[in-house]
Amino acid sequence: MPLRPTDTDVLADISTSVALQNYGFLYVDRVGDEIRSQYESTDTGPLKASSLSKQDIKKALDDVVSDEYSELQRLRSGVYYYDPFGTGDNREITGELTALFRQQLVVTSEKLRSRFEIAIDDIDFFTDELEDRRLLKRVAAGERDYYTIGSQLKEQAGEAGVDDRLHEKATYGKLSHGQLEKVINVSATSDVIRYLEAEGFVIDLDGEYLVQSDDAIAEFGAYLAGEIEDDVVTEFEQSAYVLPGDEFSQFVESQVTDRSDVLAQAREVRSQILDAVEDSLFERLGLEEDAPVVRQTDEFESYVDRRAEEIQREVTGSDERLATEADFRDVGHPMIEDVRVGTAQQANEYARDAIRERFDELVSQEFRVEQSES
Repeated sequence: MPLRPTDTDVLADISTSVALQNYGFLYVDRVGDEIRSQYESTDTGPLKASSLSKQDIKKALDDVVSDEYSELQRLRSGVYYYDPFGTGDNREITGELTALFRQQLVVTSEKLRSRFEIAIDDIDFFTDELEDRRLLKRVAAGERDYYTIGSQLKEQAGEAGVDDRLHEKATYGKLSHGQLEKVINVSATSDVIRYLEAEGFVIDLDGEYLVQSDDAIAEFGAYLAGEIEDDVVTEFEQSAYVLPGDEFSQFVESQVTDRSDVLAQAREVRSQILDAVEDSLFERLGLEEDAPVVRQTDEFESYVDRRAEEIQREVTGSDERLATEADFRDVGHPMIEDVRVGTAQQANEYARDAIRERFDELVSQEFRVEQSES
């Protein structure tokens, strides 16, 4: 005990300042020497104690917190807390959390305790404070507590590139269990997986995880397109390179379903996956949509040219009187009506229209040549 009383006003100012250096927590046994040094360098006057032991500091701080207007509160013997949020001195906390969540999507309470250098007995108090202010969100509780970025902090910091990090580690848009744990840097427990799914980051595919970003789904769709490409090529070859749009989509869906149950497991992005598969097939195979059909353009045009030329030769070799272009059309058009490329009427009519147009062009060219020669 000092022979003279402690200057509690000076001690309170020093203690709150030191507490703010440790996110509001003041551990006398840890920082007592620093508090004493600052106290000794302060002019406290001849009637106040000029030096304090750690025990003196604890006793004096207990007197400080007993004042109902004090902003310092006692958590337990030798441990005090000065609320940095109430006074607006919380920038270091939000900055540290933002930096942390730019490195990790999910953190454990142990990680938070280590990051903020808080005693194990105080981590629940601290996380409750952060949750109350929506800077943290509890993902799971039990044997281990997991936390992620809270809504208030998310407004300030955003998602910190979570989608990009998940996509970067993915293979064809999917992550293995081990790859996922490397990204989130914690054990991928069922609670954590449920959180990631609820937040729209991943979809659980029974031990693999589809990343829900647009880029990852596009990459996954391209992978599936590669798996079914040969069968799609065959389907177009068998239908003169033209299919009704709905038939094409149904065929793609059936081929994907035959190889994977992803469409059943990822119902929420089912249409996005199928769109991604079709987009990739359009690019790979040179497909075009010309409502109401989808055609493999170069191959279809070659087929149309070939069939129009065959019908022109057949008309020319017929016994019909062919004095005018109209005569050619009168003979050739009924032949074109017999062309069938499949069972779908839409595709048949589309192919006939294209062949008819090309046939008429060939006939007109031939008559122009004959007229120029004559």
